[in-house]
Amino acid sequence: MAENRSGARKHVLFYVALLACLSISSCAGWRVEKVAPEQGAREHLAGGQKALVRHDYQTSLQELEVALSLSGNRPPGDEALFNMGMVYGDPENPRRDYPKSIASFQRLGEEYPQSTWAESARIWTQTLKEQERLKRVMFETLQENERLKRLSNETAQENQRLKQIVKRSKTVDIEVDRKKRDQGL
Repeated sequence: MAENRSGARKHVLFYVALLACLSISSCAGWRVEKVAPEQGAREHLAGGQKALVRHDYQTSLQELEVALSLSGNRPPGDEALFNMGMVYGDPENPRRDYPKSIASFQRLGEEYPQSTWAESARIWTQTLKEQERLKRVMFETLQENERLKRLSNETAQENQRLKQIVKRSKTVDIEVDRKKRDQGL
């Protein structure tokens, strides 16, 4: 029983000492400051932008997503969305995803229509949509070219076959003419 009192006394003394340290630290001017969500969002936004400059796309997206979630539909969420669109649309990004880039830019325009980033996002959306359209047209054109090549090859083969038929026909005509002459007709 004496051991339980001694152990309890040690815990009480530990907590008293901890409280004394905390009160001394607050008197000495040490403070634990809470970071406002907007400030935290700006810090993550800056981290995402720095990672984008380094072409560290995965880290950039992670930082920008945190910035977006901390912004709570207020700035700098608009800038985070814009930068996310840039990350997804960066041609050097091996995991670039133009549809996701377009979605980020469109979301910016819908959720932050008065943002200074909204017009740039609209322009990027149109540019990427046009690029996607041109990519589709190019793919369709390549497919059509392949079809035309096959058709051209088939036509060339058919022409060769017809030339052989014409040649045989001429040979037959010559033979018929010769036989007619030989028979005196």
